[in-house]
Amino acid sequence: MGNTAEIFKFVRLSAFWLSVIFIPVWLVSWAVGIFIPNFIIKDPSNILFDLCQALVPIIAVLVFIPINAMFMVLFERRGLALFTVRSGPNRAGFDGLFQTAADAVKLLFKEDITPRGADIAMFTLAPITFFAPSVFAAIPLLAAVTNDHPLFHIVNLPTGIFYVLAASSVPVVGIVMGGWASNNKYSLVGGLRSAAQAISYEIPLVLSLISICMMAKSLDVVQIANQQSGGILSWNIFGGGALRGIDKFIALNLTGNTIEAKTILDAAYPAGMLSYVAAAALIVCTVIMFALYLTGACAEINRIPFDLPEAESELVSGYNTEYSGIKFAIFFLAEFTNLFIVSSIAVVMFMGGGGNPIPSWLLDPWWGNVSNSFGPVFDMVTSKGLMLVDEHTFFPALWVIAKTYAFVFFAVLIRGTLPRFRIDQLMDFGWKRLIPLSLIVFLVMAFARVLVNVHLVMPAGGAP
Repeated sequence: MGNTAEIFKFVRLSAFWLSVIFIPVWLVSWAVGIFIPNFIIKDPSNILFDLCQALVPIIAVLVFIPINAMFMVLFERRGLALFTVRSGPNRAGFDGLFQTAADAVKLLFKEDITPRGADIAMFTLAPITFFAPSVFAAIPLLAAVTNDHPLFHIVNLPTGIFYVLAASSVPVVGIVMGGWASNNKYSLVGGLRSAAQAISYEIPLVLSLISICMMAKSLDVVQIANQQSGGILSWNIFGGGALRGIDKFIALNLTGNTIEAKTILDAAYPAGMLSYVAAAALIVCTVIMFALYLTGACAEINRIPFDLPEAESELVSGYNTEYSGIKFAIFFLAEFTNLFIVSSIAVVMFMGGGGNPIPSWLLDPWWGNVSNSFGPVFDMVTSKGLMLVDEHTFFPALWVIAKTYAFVFFAVLIRGTLPRFRIDQLMDFGWKRLIPLSLIVFLVMAFARVLVNVHLVMPAGGAP
């Protein structure tokens, strides 16, 4: 009963902070991208008109990251308290709502110490090198998580996932710089461990994402997310579209169109029984790739059980042992931002992006009435050209938020459950298990996808 009360408090805290995060982010984006150009500048030929709209993605990320990091620290501490049947931080503000805000203020006003013998330039640049790529890596994802909203269309890159992977691989350089520049043997070992870990787990992580790109025939994160619309059977985690034929077969059968249902089934699985076996293989392979992605992502961002670059019991705090004040705060900020970014990538690439999990043949019969009831609300906030809320962005964004924080909660659960690897175990697991497994699964997917039409499209006439 006591823990039930804590669960309720945890949900209440999450709802409060999510409102604090996303309402200001959207209002700032709307003010810079819509209100100032359309109601103050008014002249589309003015260079400031385009400049304001171009700055929206950067401003949105800069507002979002610090507030979100404060929430995620509190989210993790209260989540760990739930798993261990404790109360967690509950002193600052009502029921501890402002605990991390108080911690942040305390950290920012602490003395910034540079150790004797440290390389001052490298020591100062390391936190920035660790943090800045996180900001840039998040920008292309904005187009995918907002269903390609016009304000964020400018960051919809044709090679979006390639850009995200490239930017995400830079932070490890910052860790190595910080470890070397600190003039501390524990920090140096932590930095070197981080480099070894990144090299070991980068390959399975990249292969898992490339396999999804191969199935989608695209590197565009918006296109990959949109391909998964229509319910859970179209999500990439379940075969990258291998179940799309069955999904459409059920939809046509429910409408009594059995002849076209058989036609579409033949089009989706042209080799008969062999195609069904290939579809089953694709489902198993994508589930394995998803598990490989989660494992590699945890290792890349140094989350337990892969937090060997810090390893308090062996290296004090590893690469950030000598850091204090705002420099330590930047490391802290980047760690939680990276956790949010890898969770967002998992949602966009594997879990349907902003799509809901209910198949369209179950949703469509009743969603029309529900959608019409929301219509007056959207009409009210979009009337007079205010464009304050976009119906085509609102619901996908809600789904992305729910799924992403579900992955963050899962990462907290892993931290509260699993012990830390030893360094030799970590290397063995990466090189002897994950890399061979990822290569084998990738090859199986490359051959199996030839036997299944994963890009099945059902036009208005019904036949593919």
